[in-house]
Amino acid sequence: MTDQTPPIYFIRHGQTDWNAARKVQGQTDIPLNETGHGQARDVARALAELEPDPKKFQFYASPLTRTRQTMDHVLKAYGISEQHVLFEDRLREVSFGEREGWTWPELNADGIEPRVDPESYFHWRPEGGESYADVAARVRDWLASVTKPSIVVAHGGVSRVFRGILLGQTGAEYVGLKVPQTKFFKVESGEIEWFKAR
Repeated sequence: MTDQTPPIYFIRHGQTDWNAARKVQGQTDIPLNETGHGQARDVARALAELEPDPKKFQFYASPLTRTRQTMDHVLKAYGISEQHVLFEDRLREVSFGEREGWTWPELNADGIEPRVDPESYFHWRPEGGESYADVAARVRDWLASVTKPSIVVAHGGVSRVFRGILLGQTGAEYVGLKVPQTKFFKVESGEIEWFKAR
């Protein structure tokens, strides 16, 4: 990430039932719940009020259902269609492989505890899945391809990686970054600005 990277607005998808149950989703394709649709509508409304001209932006989204549904609210707020969106595999959530569907208390009981040992967690790769270090490599690769101001809808893990790269943090520092679903942020010239949903 450099100061030459165009401005990017980043939105995390709205809530799913697995989010509410503290289950690890990873790349399991879980749709938004009613709360999540409401969050996505509110974020979309706030973004469209802040940046009313969609022609200024390239739109990117992870291809998973929950991000597609969140992006759909953004498109409706702008009155444009899905043909304006590039669905980007490099923006998929961290894959937790065989651990997807586990709850965080179950993972913690099995010795997976980001808050206790964030450096090990950054490099931990579950069976059939990815580490945060793996995801950082693909997000860096995607960032290098971004050439114009963009609006992105992706995931909590990707949000952490994206901000960690931007802030020049170590993996141990950024695995614990907060990932709210009722706010979105803009990155420009190496700075982050947060906005609340309306």
